[in-house]
Amino acid sequence: MIMVLFLLSAGLVVYVYALFPVLLHLRARGCPELSAKEPEQWPTVSIVIAAHNEANNLPIKFKSLEELDYPSDLIEWIVVSDGSTDHTQEVAAQWFDSHDNRKLIHLDTSRGKCGALNEGVAQATGEIILFMDARQPVSNNSAKRLIPFLLDPTIGAATGELVLSDNTSLEAANFGLYWKYEKWIRDNQSRLFSTTGVTGALYAIRRADFRPNPQGTLLDDFDTPVGLLEQRKRTVYVPGAFAFDAAADDIHQEFRRKVRNLGGNWQSFSRHPWLFNPKKNPVWIQFLSHKFGRLIVPWALILALLTALIGAVSGSAFLLVMLLLQLAFYALAIASYLDLPFARAKILNFPKIFVQMNAAALMGTLKYFFSKRAISWR
Repeated sequence: MIMVLFLLSAGLVVYVYALFPVLLHLRARGCPELSAKEPEQWPTVSIVIAAHNEANNLPIKFKSLEELDYPSDLIEWIVVSDGSTDHTQEVAAQWFDSHDNRKLIHLDTSRGKCGALNEGVAQATGEIILFMDARQPVSNNSAKRLIPFLLDPTIGAATGELVLSDNTSLEAANFGLYWKYEKWIRDNQSRLFSTTGVTGALYAIRRADFRPNPQGTLLDDFDTPVGLLEQRKRTVYVPGAFAFDAAADDIHQEFRRKVRNLGGNWQSFSRHPWLFNPKKNPVWIQFLSHKFGRLIVPWALILALLTALIGAVSGSAFLLVMLLLQLAFYALAIASYLDLPFARAKILNFPKIFVQMNAAALMGTLKYFFSKRAISWR
């Protein structure tokens, strides 16, 4: 029985992180590359940005918006200052004064990101809503790269890609490697049918398809495409439309972000229980294997370690070897976390990001179900 439990738990980990992505790639390999033709007449676009204390980031952001390769008379900016207490309003006003197609909305009381986005969309006039974050500048082709895909009525959203700036820290390098892995999965999902998430820093949908997310929603970049998926509309990943960001050097800051995002998945699952129904969810297998599986893996890791320990004590040579391999893996993660010299090579630093990801999933789950303090967006 112990051997069976170990094989099941270890097999789940291998399936979620290795086997499923490979199987997904093999299935998507025969699908054509996504492409879209430029329209004869470009639609009107509203760029909607939620900003909370982003005074330092807005000038770089606005400069990238002014450089967009899109007809200026067809585009409007809407920035919602979500209870900002710094100089966000003053900085934005410098760029908005004397521009009829730029709107600055200030909310005295913070409503969270989704509440701010809802307010922005309510005042938008464009046929297309182009959501962006306040921090990341975007490539000048981003609007023209994403919008043609929305001319296909089966596509509900088109998302760009996050590109991390050059950073020599191992934490940044690890996150960059992980993000490349995630983009590879999204690309295959998109070619096969649809992703279940977007890059929150850059994605476009039709205003007519937008459904406000409830205030307090943690993951608009998951709940919005899931709402479209319920209508059988695809979300596609479009390489070549870029949002530029710097990978976090601070491991604690990155961990808190992961806890919020992974814990927020449970909130989304509770609001969309149909995702677990194979008759209603057109991407049921990939949802269970990717989104849901990532939240189950930490418990499988714990079970694999416990069953290997029990089996080793009981005299199983195989489980003794499995126990030693797991302990060595976790020892490397600790050594990398402590920044010991022998663990600074990128390949040896992989255990840290794997352990960090699963610790965040475990913490996010525990905080969502048992903590008296709600996980919040900032």
